[in-house]
Amino acid sequence: MKNTRFALIDTIWLGLILAGLTSCSTPRTPTPDFALTATSEQATQTFLCCTATPEPAVNSEIVLYRGDAQRRGVYDQPAIRILPEVKWQSKAGYSLLTPPLVAQGILYTVSLTGSLYALDVETGQEIWTAEGLGQLESTGAIAGKTIVSGGIRKLVRALDRNNGEELWSFATDHLIQGAPLIVGDRVYIATDHAVYALGLQSGQLVWETATGSEDAFMGAPAYENGVIYTTGGKILVALDAETGNELWRVEKEEQFLGLAVANQLVYVGNWDRYLYAFDQSTGEERWKFQADGEFWSAPAATEDVVYAGNGDQKAYALDAHTGQLLWSFETAGRSVSDPLVSDGVVYVSDSAHEFPRGPRHLYALDAATGEQLWVFETTSTYLSAPALGNGVIYIVTAGEAFALKSPGN
Repeated sequence: MKNTRFALIDTIWLGLILAGLTSCSTPRTPTPDFALTATSEQATQTFLCCTATPEPAVNSEIVLYRGDAQRRGVYDQPAIRILPEVKWQSKAGYSLLTPPLVAQGILYTVSLTGSLYALDVETGQEIWTAEGLGQLESTGAIAGKTIVSGGIRKLVRALDRNNGEELWSFATDHLIQGAPLIVGDRVYIATDHAVYALGLQSGQLVWETATGSEDAFMGAPAYENGVIYTTGGKILVALDAETGNELWRVEKEEQFLGLAVANQLVYVGNWDRYLYAFDQSTGEERWKFQADGEFWSAPAATEDVVYAGNGDQKAYALDAHTGQLLWSFETAGRSVSDPLVSDGVVYVSDSAHEFPRGPRHLYALDAATGEQLWVFETTSTYLSAPALGNGVIYIVTAGEAFALKSPGN
């Protein structure tokens, strides 16, 4: 049976009940429930990844899920290649599928119950909480003083990111699951039925374009060279970012999942267990790679390599231009998260959707070889992909947030 958004939501709430999770009002003095394990000697080989700069319209004040508008999952942060230390540990809601965001001293994370949290990156202490957003499956997108988020209430909300006060809101016709995209002075919201372009300052509708017609998982939309790339169930579409006009579409028998744009290609997973590469300009299929499970998570793409997690308990490294397998790494859990690449290291977790409560792991792998450098273990119902900032790795579990730092720093 294929998982739809509604089946996933039902599973999430059932898992929360079975797991007996505490409320987000739990006192902020948690008992440590984790283990750090060094599993290899410090690697010495450095892997050079893509360092393409964003387009002029994407300014340095914009912070997005997956690092940039292309959703490449590539960062310019110093790697932690040896066993890290816990800088702090804090209570922070019940996020799921949802990596945190970090911007200018604040870490943002969300809860399934509809709260957005702002935490101090140095201490983990709560700065503010905004409630009433509806179940959230993305933390949002940041531009300057504004953070934009949305959830199952079909409501996009822009908040002052320093105090949580609402700046504007916009009602959509369908659930919001994928992370918002900010490019220049516009916010793009993709649902499984339509894409909306809104004014960043006002929240006013600029255009709306119908895409899919079925309830489906929605990954975050991507942008490059004036084009929005997004999915709508079994459809992958390219839209003119200025007008919303459709440029091309690809249809498959199964649903598309997370995507990334790089190397003049669109990399995207599908329920048919293939990771595809399509030509950015035409939608023509360039290559595909088959695994034993679904490529649910969004891939990370450098100029030479695509990294993707799969439901078969493996993270894969593929040649970005041919799809040839370079290496694979087997994880302890089957629900492999969105990989991140920075300074020659791939960070990936094994439990973005797991129930019941048990051991969860964040792995650091050598990007060139797939060799495991270290693993962080905690007890939770899941462990989302991390956020990177200021040389620190931030991760969120079912009810806690962690900051990991290099030893001695």
